Amino acid sequence: MIARCLAGTVLGFPLSAMLLALCLFWLPGHGQDWLIPVLLLFFPLWVGVMAGSYMFRSGTRAWAVLAAANAAVFALLWLSRHLAGT
Repeated sequence: MIARCLAGTVLGFPLSAMLLALCLFWLPGHGQDWLIPVLLLFFPLWVGVMAGSYMFRSGTRAWAVLAAANAAVFALLWLSRHLAGT
């Protein structure tokens, strides 16, 4: 139980931040007009990831899936920035 909680807390933070960064990046003007509303969404999203981590059968699976999700979102953000040339 503690492993799932830690996975959601530790890996949910960067996952939430990068998901919102992707949303801002894809909005017109890189989301400059949406910065405050998107920042307000950070905490509910992080809490959602933490709560969602309890749906995994084991802590190991939660760590693996959330780590893979972090890597995928980070790669997508990097690729988006690389392709956009910013």
